[in-house]
Amino acid sequence: MNSNIKSLLLTAVFGFVVCILLGLLFFGTAIFNFRYPVSVIVLSGFYGAIFFSVLKYQKKKEQFLTAFVILILDLLLQGKSITTKFLIRDIIFIASLLSSILCYKLFINKYNSLPLFIRSLSLPLLLGLFNILATLILILIFNPSAMKIDSAIFLNAKFAAFIGLGLGIGFDLFEKLKTKII
Repeated sequence: MNSNIKSLLLTAVFGFVVCILLGLLFFGTAIFNFRYPVSVIVLSGFYGAIFFSVLKYQKKKEQFLTAFVILILDLLLQGKSITTKFLIRDIIFIASLLSSILCYKLFINKYNSLPLFIRSLSLPLLLGLFNILATLILILIFNPSAMKIDSAIFLNAKFAAFIGLGLGIGFDLFEKLKTKII
């Protein structure tokens, strides 16, 4: 197997596994029950790990294809009927996840000399900010008076922080161990 493909796969695995471990540590096995909101850690961790790996090791065509496949996969895995409301919600949240991963990649490329722990902390910050924006957009679209804005923002930002921290630590851990593994 070529080292580029190995790096792509291992980057995704490290990011996803650390994300799952953090989710298990703080929320237990509820992260695997897709009836609970906390399961977003598993799904978004998987999507984020795959997308970052493809961003890092593949060309634009594969990156766009991966983003499209992630959206379709999310719609299929959510198991809900594809209504306009769920479609808009999923598109906005997937767009916020993928946008934050893209900004993270641009950030670490520009500031690659930063210590790893700072690089790892930038992804939860970016993902949290993008999720807050996505939540506000959804609240404005679907009835601002129906939901308490602060609780929705807090819940989404909390999950985004765990997802981002797990992915960021996983990606940087692989970078640190890359020469020993490959």
